[in-house]
Amino acid sequence: MSDVLIIGSGVGGATVARELAIRGIKVTILEKGKYHKVGTERWALGFYAGSSTYRKMLRNFSPGEKSSEGTEILRAVMVGGSSVVTFGNGVRALQSELETLGIHLEDEFKEAERELNVAPLPESLMGERTKILMKASKELGYDVKPMPKFINFSKCRSCGNCVAGCRYGAKWTAQKFVSEAVKAGAKLVTDTYADEVLYSSGEVKGVRVHGPSGSSIINADNIVLAAGGIETPIILQKSGLTNAGSNLFADLLVNTYGMIKKGDMTDEIGMATLIDEFYLKHGFILSPVLDTTLDMFLYLPIFKKSRAFKRRRILGLMTKIMDDEVGRVDDNGAIHKPVTENDWKKLKMGVEISKKILTHAGADPHSVYVTHVRAGHPGGTAGIGRVVNADNETEINRLFVSDASVLPKAPGLPPILTIIAISKRFSKKLASEYF
Repeated sequence: MSDVLIIGSGVGGATVARELAIRGIKVTILEKGKYHKVGTERWALGFYAGSSTYRKMLRNFSPGEKSSEGTEILRAVMVGGSSVVTFGNGVRALQSELETLGIHLEDEFKEAERELNVAPLPESLMGERTKILMKASKELGYDVKPMPKFINFSKCRSCGNCVAGCRYGAKWTAQKFVSEAVKAGAKLVTDTYADEVLYSSGEVKGVRVHGPSGSSIINADNIVLAAGGIETPIILQKSGLTNAGSNLFADLLVNTYGMIKKGDMTDEIGMATLIDEFYLKHGFILSPVLDTTLDMFLYLPIFKKSRAFKRRRILGLMTKIMDDEVGRVDDNGAIHKPVTENDWKKLKMGVEISKKILTHAGADPHSVYVTHVRAGHPGGTAGIGRVVNADNETEINRLFVSDASVLPKAPGLPPILTIIAISKRFSKKLASEYF
């Protein structure tokens, strides 16, 4: 029997597994998904949660899951979790907010930045779209910065397919930490998901799981839930922790697009630059982005679908906000994520600035359109101070949580570095106090 059973191999689970395994602690990782081929939209149909089949994707007009209110949430179910489909952005988020809870992460942030080789994207790797938008933004007086990335720039081919997984191995993903954990002795079990945690007299006993051979029970003295902001609260609620599942945030976003009259722009790295001057006061950021051809074709209305095949003339900016934590995840998996009046205010402010930048960059004002509301960073559903304490432990002794669900509020920024830092801190405390 392993010393620690970890449910989930995304950023949080992979970090905990690696940190414990390299310290000689016996670890087993359970992953609902498996390894997938990456790098194309077709392969991505196999691991995006809302597009497990092409038919399902066509029916939903998206690769994401839909909340009851229609908000689309994007996440990947596979070894490495959603880290496989990020843009590789390495920014710190919620550091001061966590400090107010007694969680100091400066050392862990530095460790993560060093291990992931976080560095600003060099201008030489910025594509034509990014440079056009950066120039227009600066001319309008906005402060544009290169985005910090955990990408090996010497391997990057600027293919623009980050959201389908990096086939060139240039981008860090949690799969790297999983591999390092396995090399250090950890056991990885794929295609297996946890249903509920078993406990007696407030002490963890094990977990009921489902795999290729059916249902079984795995005994464990220490369990770390790291199945993400959607799956973790489902497991907690099924295990009797009814305070889990609320306060769902998702870093809501929309993309604003416009077409230039002539152009032959090729694909490029998404979110290459960052405008964050509105973040502290208004709760949103802006960054250049362009959806894939299939994704764009699926969500555009019929009379605009042809634009998906004119991407060489399209400029785009993402507005990502720090949304209100008013959503929830039910124990049956139903997701509820409304867009509040306050959320709309932030989104509209970002869109208006985006329109100014796009038109100043040469986009035809009549061509400008805004996508539906999406989200890519669900969390908060087992928040620190509500469901877990500052040491990531639930009310059940030796049942811990270490993923985006413990974040106390919406970051409104890419959260990977923060999840790694929290998971490193937790792992060190777990190793020192229990082993």
